[in-house]
Amino acid sequence: MANLPSLDTQARVASDAAQNFVEHYYQSLNKRQPLAQYYASISPHLTSASVKPDISINGRVVESTAAYEALLDAQGANVHYDIASFDAHPVNPNYGLGCPENLSPAADANEGGGGPGRGKVAKSIKDGDRVSFAVQVSGTIRYGNPSDAPVAANAAAEAGNAAAVEGAPVETGFNESWLLVPHWEALGRNAARGLRKWVVVSQNFRAF
Repeated sequence: MANLPSLDTQARVASDAAQNFVEHYYQSLNKRQPLAQYYASISPHLTSASVKPDISINGRVVESTAAYEALLDAQGANVHYDIASFDAHPVNPNYGLGCPENLSPAADANEGGGGPGRGKVAKSIKDGDRVSFAVQVSGTIRYGNPSDAPVAANAAAEAGNAAAVEGAPVETGFNESWLLVPHWEALGRNAARGLRKWVVVSQNFRAF
């Protein structure tokens, strides 16, 4: 039986990987850069195991990453996501769906017979690389340019109320839940450079 990473290792891996994901994903989102690299659909090993992203936006099921990007494009320009906080928790210390044989826990034991870190394959798999984890993100979305705010404030003051006026930036809160799993193509020896080590299999977004 494979040795599992300690609880401390699982918590550290989930925390570090979640911080990396949150920083880069929402930066890409705000810059309207392609998002496919963050999702499980980029992994042949995961898709061959029937693992695909489960995306829900305000209760609406979105069929693919491309469809989600089209939904974002439909919002128009000048939409910005600000992160207030996030929290991460390990879910499975030894996620296995789609895992190729040479990266499996069995390979650890067979390559050198001493558990993780002993064989050729195991040397390229760090303790905790097979952990899946959940991330909870909260923040605000701003629709409109910040430069519109003074104009909107002056107009509201002249009108004698704080009502929003056309063209003023609008902010609303949001909460987003994620589940990320190992990106097998990014692990192991001779892995391609630039691939993300964990990819999204579940996304549930709610705006308030």
